[in-house]
Amino acid sequence: MKRPVSLTLLLLFFCLSSCHDDDSDAPYPSIITEMADCPTDDEGTMRAIVLDDDTRLTLTNPQTGLRASVTYRALAGFTRQADRQATLYSLTAAPLLRDSTAVAVCDPVGVASLWRTGRYLNLHLLPKTQGQGRQAWGYIVDSIADRHAYLRLHHRQDTDPTAYSTDLYASLPLSEVDADRFTLRIETFSGPREWDL
Repeated sequence: MKRPVSLTLLLLFFCLSSCHDDDSDAPYPSIITEMADCPTDDEGTMRAIVLDDDTRLTLTNPQTGLRASVTYRALAGFTRQADRQATLYSLTAAPLLRDSTAVAVCDPVGVASLWRTGRYLNLHLLPKTQGQGRQAWGYIVDSIADRHAYLRLHHRQDTDPTAYSTDLYASLPLSEVDADRFTLRIETFSGPREWDL
């Protein structure tokens, strides 16, 4: 399997249902939102998504025009169909956090939630932005003892003013840290907090 790469843009919301004006009273489908790996083939077509429990769902509406032979990481909005199929409605970029110990900065950020799956630590963050400049993300390895990794979130606000909160989803690939237990420390706007995951 090809190594995941992060999306650099927020992918478009996909208006993919077959609704017509005359069925405006039809119920809106129950959208499931989950983090997923989204591989593309050598033609740049995304034909499936892979959930964090390794469930592979074939898309009823393959997405074209993407980079070829890469795996995007994203928060996927979809409906489940029979026979392990899904209809995709939205994708939101989720950067992969990389080891940034050498350039460590811990500017504050809001935290909505964190959760661990088989292959990732997933984060829903609330950074403040004015849409000017580019913030940087990663993780810092403070120590690893008895297969317990003590990590910090690397966040560089840079020149982007802290004007209003936005949503950011990110994932830390567990395969990059040789540990079984993880403590993640994040500098929040109300001070440092730690999560044991």
